Amino acid sequence: MTEDMQGHGGPIPPPSNSERSVVVCGTAGGVGTSVISALLAEYRASTSLSGASWWVDAAGNDGDLHQRLRATGDEALLRTAAGTGLLPAPEAAITDVVLHTWRFGAVPVVDAGARPLTALPELCSPDLADVTPVLVVGPRPDLLNRSREVFSEWEHAGVLRRTIVVICCQVPTLNHQALTGMLTDAVTGEVAGVIGLDYEPVLGAGTALDNAAQQGFSPATRQSIHDLAAATVRR
Repeated sequence: MTEDMQGHGGPIPPPSNSERSVVVCGTAGGVGTSVISALLAEYRASTSLSGASWWVDAAGNDGDLHQRLRATGDEALLRTAAGTGLLPAPEAAITDVVLHTWRFGAVPVVDAGARPLTALPELCSPDLADVTPVLVVGPRPDLLNRSREVFSEWEHAGVLRRTIVVICCQVPTLNHQALTGMLTDAVTGEVAGVIGLDYEPVLGAGTALDNAAQQGFSPATRQSIHDLAAATVRR
């Protein structure tokens, strides 16, 4: 039993929003997990959830996204210009983080970092049955090879079939298009969806990600974020 469930007479239900809560895991470090999760939370704040959209930093690493998003306000829950709440939770269990946000009526996007095998038991639990998992993969051969065990374990646990896979291209000379097609063919019926994200110079610069910076995103990047948001809406 998690701490947030104690004394509440049963499980805490998710908010009655059309968007599902999301847990984002990278199959390796440096594949763009934090950025993708934050951009999804920002998109939801801008389009549907407003202040009920929270990005939770549970990656356990030192990060600077609160600065890149130019978040301000209370240090316990910073806010971006779009209204996204930024909650630091580096040492909390994913389940506790999700239940904590639900108590406030928020819909979280949790950055679980490069811990897909550590997070798997929690994603299998009934408490997180309403949560959509997202796996972020880099299109380099070495990163793909290292992700094989993750895909195998997630499939064996029954989590892969409700997972959205994001192929994040962080090098301008790499092209994810062929890989996206191959992966889509390979995992059709095994995952909930596959989304490719082209190299984006604004993201590649590693600087600001606030509303002003996002105006420089390419149409393809905007479409990929839209597609990811659409894939995490209740059916």
